[in-house]
Amino acid sequence: MILLIFSIFLTACVAWLAFIVYKEKAQHKEMRNDHYQELAAIKELQKASLETAAAKLDEDVIQLSDSYKREIEKLMIENEDIRKNYRNQGEIITHQILEDFKSNLLRERIISPDEMMIMPNIFIPDYDGNTQQIDHIILLPTGIYVIETKDWKGHIVLGLTRQSSHRFLFLAELLDSEKEETLIFDKDDSGTITVKTCENPINQVQQNAVTLANFLKRQEIETWINTLVFFNEKDKELHDWSDNSVVKRFTAKEQLQKFFINELASQKRIYGAFQLKNIKDLIESAHYH
Repeated sequence: MILLIFSIFLTACVAWLAFIVYKEKAQHKEMRNDHYQELAAIKELQKASLETAAAKLDEDVIQLSDSYKREIEKLMIENEDIRKNYRNQGEIITHQILEDFKSNLLRERIISPDEMMIMPNIFIPDYDGNTQQIDHIILLPTGIYVIETKDWKGHIVLGLTRQSSHRFLFLAELLDSEKEETLIFDKDDSGTITVKTCENPINQVQQNAVTLANFLKRQEIETWINTLVFFNEKDKELHDWSDNSVVKRFTAKEQLQKFFINELASQKRIYGAFQLKNIKDLIESAHYH
């Protein structure tokens, strides 16, 4: 009887243990399934996130590429506008010389980017409502500079007057008694000597400076305007007989660059970056109106 009871009890224990083991296995299986499902969900999320990031990156790359293309196109249009707006090739050459010079100054850390502003082909109104065209205005901490460019070829006789025409006696009666004039002697394609009379660039750049100074004065900025004439054509020879000691004259880009370097090294700095930008904005507002 005792053996039978013990046998029944033992069988019950074995059945109970088997049930426990089965239940544990079922739980483990369910946990594994849940774990696999979580891993699968995480993978799907990661995949979706990577795809989104990749799509965003592609979109950013496309936008940057488009932006870059737009900037290039903008620069090309601006350069083409500069070329169209310039009256002659000489002014384009001068502009490139000035831009290259500024790059060298920046590279050598002589100036910061906002301490030299090159403004080409600017139109400034005068008191009569007319406009005066200025080839280049250069804004530097040391002052404001107006450049008149001439790409004349041949022998240039600058500042000729009746008093100084003893060297060209036959011209005495043709020349003005006081006003300085400019003559250009050259040869045409057939070898014939040609003589041209041109507006005196010294008078021209001084008139430009007066117009600009008066305009800035109306904007409550009183300043001295430095005047320069640049003969940038290589095939020329300048005979400078002018008595004018105010307007600087240059016949080579090295002379022009040396002048500005000396200005930055020796002259007092009267403008800061903010003032230069303000002057530039005022000039541009006049130019575009």
